[in-house]
Amino acid sequence: MTTSTKIKIAEIRVPANRRRLDPAWVATIMADIHSGNGHMVPIEVVPEKTEGYEYRLIFGGHRLAAVAGLGLDEIEAFVKDPKHVATETQIRKREIAENLIRRQLSVLDRAKDIADWRDIYDAEHGTGKTGRKKSREIVEDDELSAKFALNFSEAAQAVLGISRRSVFHALKIATIPEPIRQDISLHAVANSQTDLLQLAAETPERQVAIARLLTMAAADAPQTVSEAIAVIDRTSKPATAQKWEKVASEFSKLKESEQDRFFTLHEGAIQRWLKGRA
Repeated sequence: MTTSTKIKIAEIRVPANRRRLDPAWVATIMADIHSGNGHMVPIEVVPEKTEGYEYRLIFGGHRLAAVAGLGLDEIEAFVKDPKHVATETQIRKREIAENLIRRQLSVLDRAKDIADWRDIYDAEHGTGKTGRKKSREIVEDDELSAKFALNFSEAAQAVLGISRRSVFHALKIATIPEPIRQDISLHAVANSQTDLLQLAAETPERQVAIARLLTMAAADAPQTVSEAIAVIDRTSKPATAQKWEKVASEFSKLKESEQDRFFTLHEGAIQRWLKGRA
């Protein structure tokens, strides 16, 4: 059984390329720790003596920030054997698995993790397209994406709650350049698959303009990608979404098991609709 140990926060190096922390999530963890409710799962680190640090963070950035924010000097951590996480690929795979399984990620963050997993899969199995751009700014590999999804193990799909169609959408969303993903990561559109797919379909120049409008500190700033596009194109503001459109948008974010539950609850309506199409 793996046991945790307390280590000094000041001795942990957090890699510079980590995703932007969500202040609301950090505050939630801080409040939970402060109240003494539950047990916080230890973070995971690997020994790494460099630049005055003793460890490198593998996952648990939000937990680390929460504990540090409370003014504590130490945190519970699982210290991994370096031979088990000897490469950047091994470390990234552990981080992705932790993110997808333990925390409810935004649609945007989830897409990035799935796309990174795709790249790792390509590297390990030799299925990558020669010359693929690391930034994935242009999607020309739908065939490869399909192959990846079809080879994605049934066990992984069950554990992570990812359908093959979700993989396709994630790879599209992950083409949004890193700077723009960072800019919109805490905006509401980061959790809207519809908005993100629409943004991914725009040119890089228009994506920059859309992100700038969405993140304006103004009361009348656009709230959706469609509204931002309307401002750019000087067209009328999109009509308020119909009730069924809102339900459809939320439905697309559900896991397959949750979608099945929805179908069961609304079986009568579905049967009526099918009968009308017969």
